[in-house]
Amino acid sequence: MDAMLKPKKRLTKKEIKEDKFVQKTMQAKAYVEENYQKVMGIVAGIFAVILLIMVISYYRGQSKQEANALLGEAQLEYHNLNYTKAKTMLNRLMEEYSGTDAAEQGKFLMANLYYREGKYKEAKEYFKDFLDNYSGSEILIASAIAGYAACIAAEGNYLEAAENYRKAQEKAPDFVEAANYLYLAGLNYQKADQPEQAQEMFQKVVENYKDSSRYNDAKAQLIFLTIK
Repeated sequence: MDAMLKPKKRLTKKEIKEDKFVQKTMQAKAYVEENYQKVMGIVAGIFAVILLIMVISYYRGQSKQEANALLGEAQLEYHNLNYTKAKTMLNRLMEEYSGTDAAEQGKFLMANLYYREGKYKEAKEYFKDFLDNYSGSEILIASAIAGYAACIAAEGNYLEAAENYRKAQEKAPDFVEAANYLYLAGLNYQKADQPEQAQEMFQKVVENYKDSSRYNDAKAQLIFLTIK
């Protein structure tokens, strides 16, 4: 009697998955063996990219340190009134380290330098460039807005100057210069023949900055506006 054929055992899902995994593994092994040079080239390429990223990160860090050091030197020359030397350093900072935070702050310092020299057009351009590109300290931004306002006021555009002084105070209301910005806004509104807006600025100083050096000045201006 012929031996009865045993029914073929059905594979479980787990066994099917394992079988497919083995099959895929063998296919991958075969591919690597057949395309060894290509695979090694891909691996080498990946490592090259990683190495490049590491090198770029290192030099960016080093560049940032060098830029900060140069900014510090320029600030020292600025405070020592060595404006020509400070300008040279700042120009180098902005050219060689463009895009760094230090280079952007260098624009702010350059703007102040030109303002001190009475070159309001150049100062205004640097303040604007700084404000268009910098997104760091709100105090520094407020100071730049006020610097821009001072340049505009020097050119006789009092209404725009007042609006910018007001904007500077709103940007950093807790800054030590905030009351001064409001006071200067009030003075420029007066020059622009806007007494109501001037009164509003002086009133804000009196109400919100009682301990500021501009408190008494603002009160005096309010009295002046009342009797005018």
